[in-house]
Amino acid sequence: MCGRFCLTHAPEDVSQRFDVALPEEFPARYNIAPSQPVLIVIGGSEHRPEAWQSGRQALLARWGLIPAWTRDVASMPLLFNARSETAAARNAFRPALTHRRCIVPASGFYEWRKQISGRPIPYFIRPADRQAFGFAAIMETYLAADGSEIDTVAILTRPAAGRLADIHPREPVTLQRDMEQLWLDCRNVPPHALQPVFSGADEMDWQIDAISDRVNSATDMSPDIQRPRPAPEPPAQGRLAL
Repeated sequence: MCGRFCLTHAPEDVSQRFDVALPEEFPARYNIAPSQPVLIVIGGSEHRPEAWQSGRQALLARWGLIPAWTRDVASMPLLFNARSETAAARNAFRPALTHRRCIVPASGFYEWRKQISGRPIPYFIRPADRQAFGFAAIMETYLAADGSEIDTVAILTRPAAGRLADIHPREPVTLQRDMEQLWLDCRNVPPHALQPVFSGADEMDWQIDAISDRVNSATDMSPDIQRPRPAPEPPAQGRLAL
């Protein structure tokens, strides 16, 4: 799954990496949690036709997708992840997967490995080359009762592979750069043609560090939460070199 991530690259680096102009106020964020606003990149869709004229666009969206048919938001679960294997079959995700795919830029993400006893161990996971990357995501614009529009987003996940599987059974769908435009092309690429995106697991060279459990608190936004610490126990099968 993906329940916490960060975006700490300089705005100009993110803008250049994703070929998009960013909102004016864009500080580094070290501990982004569901229900908070996140940066998303769109490349045009039936929902945002203007993006086809001006290229990619960046906007902020609530992390936690609200399907358009929702009547009572308070009773809905927080849909911050969507399984890539079943998203096309679920009413909550199918319209967004078909018409409103987007990218969530990130610098890294956090995952917790369960132990037989004791508290789960948090890990900070980022590309070994320290470059920004993007999660495959879907968006929906919810029309509230008062007439206001709320852009919302969910990040796709898939079964974890390679080193990440030693930490958690699922991982976010990270987009290889040559797959980003295919993912964003909702006009010409239907959901059944997205398997190359979903099956690209274990292609990223990850740096994986055990970190302080300070990351457990979404109110702790200090860069110190990413400081590595010794892993309390050997990783499963000895496959995770820290």
